[in-house]
Amino acid sequence: MNTNDDWKGDNQLEQDLGDFVSQNLKRAEILDFVQQKFPQYHWSIATLDRRLRYFGIHYINYNTPLADVCDAVKKELDGPGRLLGYRAMNHKLRTEHNVQVPRHLVHNVMAELDPEGLEARNLQKKKKKPKGNFTSEGPLWVVSLDGHDKLCGFQNSTFPLGVYGCIDTFSRKVLFLNVCYSNSNPLLIGRMYLKYLFDTEMLPVNLRMDRGTETGKLATIHVYLLNQHGLMDDPTDSIIFGPSTSNKIERWWRDLHERLEVFFKEQLTVLLRRREYDPLNSTDRQILAYVFIPIVQRECDIFVKYWNSHRIRGQDKVELPTGVPEHMFSFPEQYGGKNMGIMLTKDQLTEVAEVSGVTDADGDAFDFMDPRVKLKCQQLLSSPEKVESRNAITAFRFLKRNFVG
Repeated sequence: MNTNDDWKGDNQLEQDLGDFVSQNLKRAEILDFVQQKFPQYHWSIATLDRRLRYFGIHYINYNTPLADVCDAVKKELDGPGRLLGYRAMNHKLRTEHNVQVPRHLVHNVMAELDPEGLEARNLQKKKKKPKGNFTSEGPLWVVSLDGHDKLCGFQNSTFPLGVYGCIDTFSRKVLFLNVCYSNSNPLLIGRMYLKYLFDTEMLPVNLRMDRGTETGKLATIHVYLLNQHGLMDDPTDSIIFGPSTSNKIERWWRDLHERLEVFFKEQLTVLLRRREYDPLNSTDRQILAYVFIPIVQRECDIFVKYWNSHRIRGQDKVELPTGVPEHMFSFPEQYGGKNMGIMLTKDQLTEVAEVSGVTDADGDAFDFMDPRVKLKCQQLLSSPEKVESRNAITAFRFLKRNFVG
């Protein structure tokens, strides 16, 4: 173990410490991560404090110009950030804009720029539903998977914008969240799950999900891999079916909808009501998906980053730990749990991909499009993911206006 000053020239250490502080992790939580990632250095709370001071990293930067705070808040209010309360806004300013100021300052700025919106988002005035009891052994003991159709519109078919996600029930860490042309395609859903397994090489023990045709490939992949480890007499018992209302991810969908999807739903509704978009026209559907899927996915990625680094407070009748999801997932022993995940190999994953019929998880995100339509869209707008969220509707209009069938 190094005991000298080698750490002073470690750029990765400096960057990671800055990221941990921007996520507002407690020092003890940061200590867990750096001991795991940088074991070559000696660590304690005291040395952590000294290194933070050396790199000039602070939880609160009192020298931040008020204009910078206002600019960052204004930018967020122009996008999905306008759906956030001041606590969530403060966290997003820290993680996305590197603006680290006291929460009361963010509250005051939001009160000045958007007083009606701030009042409408007051959680104290929202009715709360009674909660039931829920427990979990540890990370990856039970994960909840579900599709979300709020952006799809009437009968889940107006807009080709499905969402499918997976959340760990112990830590409440979101494991993956994908925006897609359809969240009812079993091949696509299986591919999402396989990609997650390839990325992590860890298999959850139990899956909690709806009983539907879209989960067939996913369930096949899971049972096949679990059977190779011989942990259950009947691996199909690991698939826990039930209604969405009993699924742990169902509550999380409400946060996603209220803090993100409503913003895009307003633009989609405008296109529909002004008859600029025809849900029965195949070209219209493909153009809309080409524009909105990467933009919504980008905002979802940002929201997942926020969620996994925010602090969950205690809830009545919920026997689960409280803390930061990423920390609870990485260090479950500190919360009375144990990581229950099962190690996988690349060979096992390659084999199950072939057996299940699920192809390479890194396929083209726009493989649902007619080649002619896709080529024309790429010629007119090569990088839709770079379009500002507020301009998604403008990008759709631009493509449709210039698209020559």
